[in-house]
Amino acid sequence: MMSMTGKVIFAGGGTGGHVYPALACIEALLNKGKFDILYVGGHQGIENKIVPRFHYAFKKIWISGFQRTFTLKNILFPFKLLVSLLQSVIILSKYKPDVVVGTGGYVSGPVVYTAAKMGIPTLVQEQDSYPGLTTRLLARYSDVVCVPYDEVIPLLKKVKGSIIVTGVPVRRSLQLPDRQSALKEWDFRNDLPVVLIFGGSQGAQSLNRAMLSIIPKIMRQSPVQLLWQTGERNFDEIRQTSIAGEPGIQILDYIHSMEKAYAAADIIVSRAGAITLAELSMVQKPCILVPYPFAAAQHQEKNAETIAGLGAAIIVKEGEDFEEKLAGAMNTLLNDSQLATSMGQKWQKVYRPDASEKIATEIINLMAN
Repeated sequence: MMSMTGKVIFAGGGTGGHVYPALACIEALLNKGKFDILYVGGHQGIENKIVPRFHYAFKKIWISGFQRTFTLKNILFPFKLLVSLLQSVIILSKYKPDVVVGTGGYVSGPVVYTAAKMGIPTLVQEQDSYPGLTTRLLARYSDVVCVPYDEVIPLLKKVKGSIIVTGVPVRRSLQLPDRQSALKEWDFRNDLPVVLIFGGSQGAQSLNRAMLSIIPKIMRQSPVQLLWQTGERNFDEIRQTSIAGEPGIQILDYIHSMEKAYAAADIIVSRAGAITLAELSMVQKPCILVPYPFAAAQHQEKNAETIAGLGAAIIVKEGEDFEEKLAGAMNTLLNDSQLATSMGQKWQKVYRPDASEKIATEIINLMAN
């Protein structure tokens, strides 16, 4: 019989893309039994703001990311790695976990590697279409690797244990309300389409600037309403433009009720981070994906290509004629309702609502073995 109690360490950080999957898995695990959870993060990552809100035990190690361009910060990396490995030994020896779970990013490397060497069962969860460096390295030592899509499996060349396709864990609290109540949140009309624009929690400067140029042209061609999350950095600048005063345009620095934003939207323009795509697979609306061009190993571009290959989204890459191509994609979806509907339906191919439950089950199985 599988154990329904135990100690589990989760390690992952640097970005929300590594933290939120861990929190989704923790939530699913706690729904299955009584587990003692410890979260290990870095000193500077976003996990320092997010994890304490959930009141889980929280420890930090010194590790930070290795920059892919030359910087003096990289000189300290070997020393930080050594110290972080020693810190991991101390944490693991004191906490004595039954399983250690890594959800990617530089933080999970030392913790999962050390746990594997100490004989502690380990699981690695990957979110992206192209596995990150940490996942590719840890797959050689981990008992289970959970990946989002079948296409990821051949990209992991050296794997110690089993590879399981689970999808990307998404928080269960993200439940869409009915569209009418969502429209009322921002005083939107029911008879005009709503375009939701967001570039992640921090916004996207290049996307924001493109939209400033595009929106007047779009609104002259098609009656439309806009819900635009700019991010804090660009909010004041955009709020002072003439566009901000146009009827049917809501400009926010941050959307706290994303479930309402998703429900109100007819078309979505966004980056292509793994967590965003996992949420969009649940929302199932036609999307224009603008991958962040400087993401590590171009993983956002590869994520977007996976989704576009299914016919569920249009990719518009930054670069030459970016604004023209973005405006063209928006006009296409606004003026072709049949295409927009078809694209929304094709998200069903990657929708995996039970991803976090599957991973929680794998964690419990590791305890039982």
